[in-house]
Amino acid sequence: MTYFLITAVMLGIFGFSIEINPHAQSWQLFIGFHLAGLVAICSVSLAHLKQLPTKSKRYLFILLQMIAFRIAYFPVVVFSATVSCYSELVLSHFSIDIPIKIFPAMFISAAILFAIIGMVLFWALNGKKVLYALIIIMGTPALLISFVNTSDLTIFPDNNLADIDPLPQIAFPQKNPYGLALTSPHYNAGQKMIGLAGKTLYDFIPDAPWSQLVQGTLEQAYLNNPNGNAHDQLRYHYGAFLAAHQSLSNSFSHNTIPLKPKKMTI
Repeated sequence: MTYFLITAVMLGIFGFSIEINPHAQSWQLFIGFHLAGLVAICSVSLAHLKQLPTKSKRYLFILLQMIAFRIAYFPVVVFSATVSCYSELVLSHFSIDIPIKIFPAMFISAAILFAIIGMVLFWALNGKKVLYALIIIMGTPALLISFVNTSDLTIFPDNNLADIDPLPQIAFPQKNPYGLALTSPHYNAGQKMIGLAGKTLYDFIPDAPWSQLVQGTLEQAYLNNPNGNAHDQLRYHYGAFLAAHQSLSNSFSHNTIPLKPKKMTI
């Protein structure tokens, strides 16, 4: 637990370094999320590995955590970004104007999510067999989202070390576009699952500056390429995170905040 807390603080500091840099790049997000996964795997393994009765189960535990990291990576990016949206909203209400709203919360919450996955795997291997049902229920959607087509069949979940240049044009949200995949017969199971996840999360994104710019930019990216695979969607998310961050950083430096049009409903 102490190791996890120390490394979580380090993740927060790394996120802080991104938040104060208006020209942050995608490789920094790549490193942040991979460090979050490494922190979780190491922390859970150090704390619980020796509690497993056999060497084979210990090796299996580490292997399953690595497999879970690959499968859960993109969903964890999405959910940790949602945590950042609410972190921005809450801290804004308290008039806390220090650069800890987005990226520190994003990386720390990602590490917590990966650690929770590791703990569930440990409990399942340690005799709580009912958790295998939970793993199947939660793992199946993650598997579909992370492997949309054959291009997603890669060892590593993220290939965004290179800069995203140019960053996407920021946009404000207009209406929920993700139902397209659910009503058309031309989308596969993975694309439909991405559509379902997007449609479900859309109305839960709070009314806060970075959150709204990310949501609107992702909306446009999805409309431009609704057939995108997991790697495409991950790149769109990184691009939206960075474009919104850059836009707001420039706006604050010039004391101008983009005006948001009214969101349409469906």
